[in-house]
Amino acid sequence: MNGLDATFLYFETPSMHMHVVGVLLVDPTDVPGGWSRARIPDLIRSRIDLIPPFRRRLLPSTLRLHHPVWVDVDVDVEDHIDQITCPAPGSQAQLEELVAAFASEQLDRSSPLWRILVVDGLDGGRVAVVVKVHHCAVDGVGAAKVLAALFDLDQAGRTPEELAEARSLAELQAAPDPGLVGMALHTATGLALKPLQVARLMPTVARSAVNLVRSRQDKSDEGQAGAVPFAAPRAPFNGRISPQRAVAFADIALDDVKAVKKAVGGTFNDAIIAICGGAFRRYLSERDALPDTSLIAVVPVSVREEDDVSAANRTSAMFTTLGTDVEDPLERLEIVRQANLVAKADHEAVGGQLIFQAAELAPPNTTSLIARVYSAARLADMHPVVHNVVISNVAGPPIQIFLAGARLEGVYPLGPVLEGPGLNVTIVSYRDRVGFGLIACRGQMPDVAELAAAVPHALAELLEAAGAADSA
Repeated sequence: MNGLDATFLYFETPSMHMHVVGVLLVDPTDVPGGWSRARIPDLIRSRIDLIPPFRRRLLPSTLRLHHPVWVDVDVDVEDHIDQITCPAPGSQAQLEELVAAFASEQLDRSSPLWRILVVDGLDGGRVAVVVKVHHCAVDGVGAAKVLAALFDLDQAGRTPEELAEARSLAELQAAPDPGLVGMALHTATGLALKPLQVARLMPTVARSAVNLVRSRQDKSDEGQAGAVPFAAPRAPFNGRISPQRAVAFADIALDDVKAVKKAVGGTFNDAIIAICGGAFRRYLSERDALPDTSLIAVVPVSVREEDDVSAANRTSAMFTTLGTDVEDPLERLEIVRQANLVAKADHEAVGGQLIFQAAELAPPNTTSLIARVYSAARLADMHPVVHNVVISNVAGPPIQIFLAGARLEGVYPLGPVLEGPGLNVTIVSYRDRVGFGLIACRGQMPDVAELAAAVPHALAELLEAAGAADSA
């Protein structure tokens, strides 16, 4: 396991759960042969060899002095899958409560770090397949790769030839248990390489710092300003978190987002961030809690190579503004666009490899202790706010997908809730819709569903403003 993957283990505390969740809504009404509760376990068993995180567990290093390793184990799929029936009427709000309870439970590190909850009895006869995987095993793109192994383009499933081709492209290398001697050697080698890794990191840090200063100066000369860490205002949902989660979903039309992008310019991500900014402004204004300065978001950025077939983390991050202090939707979008340009320039200046090199140096015991002390001492309530929210945007398939023969109707991703921000918003496009998954600390933000309800309103504001500007 590389250092970046391992840090998601080290940072985990009883309150800060470092797993990701995907909520897959399917319509099983026309499944060939009919739908049954055996379909999901049968599907996992038939394709578990295509999904390394599902067939491997963690093996800690000797005395936890270096990063863990993955080892292959025999997996009893039934032990990882729970199936329940949602009480009538099976509404979205009821599903959100069930998902929140599922997301509030940490994964057992003594077995492969995944679980699935299958919820039937939803309105319209739908079924939700809720997949939970630890972040040490997948990032956003990696999670999509895991799900891709389970999805089909045809309702009848994949042919043997198609599965054989998928196996030829998958990460199928064995990960045997190295034993006590092998783990001792792994730990000793890792410790011996630390000085060399430090020596390699120092020039990278210096080069990144110089590049960042130059990039900021260039953007300042062009009249552009970007978001700065520790400059965020404190929002009601920011601070120390508890283990309990609140979850909400929203979805909007993909064509509407594209219409905003086409009318005003910028990127699809600019429009998504501006929509989030409008939703936050509406939510906070209704509570008389709108800060005078804009909320700041951290946006994960994939630095994965095109030929990388692993599910492991290949992610960096950038800071951007949400423009919540600006009333006019188009002005807000322009501010977001400019801030994103600065953030991208900052990210390129720093380089995507710095975080990987730095993470390799993270000492397991010390890092875990710092994370627990930080949480127990409520330090997130005391120092200036680093950022207000994590917002991640992942492109999904534009075509109809099937899961165990059932039509996939909607996708709602949920990321980890961190100490400090207390809220994570993850967005994915699928077919002609864009799904928003919002997850928060329940103690800090029990009404997260009201923020989700503000998303369509924020889009409508932008569409109306863009239409008026286009016709002027």
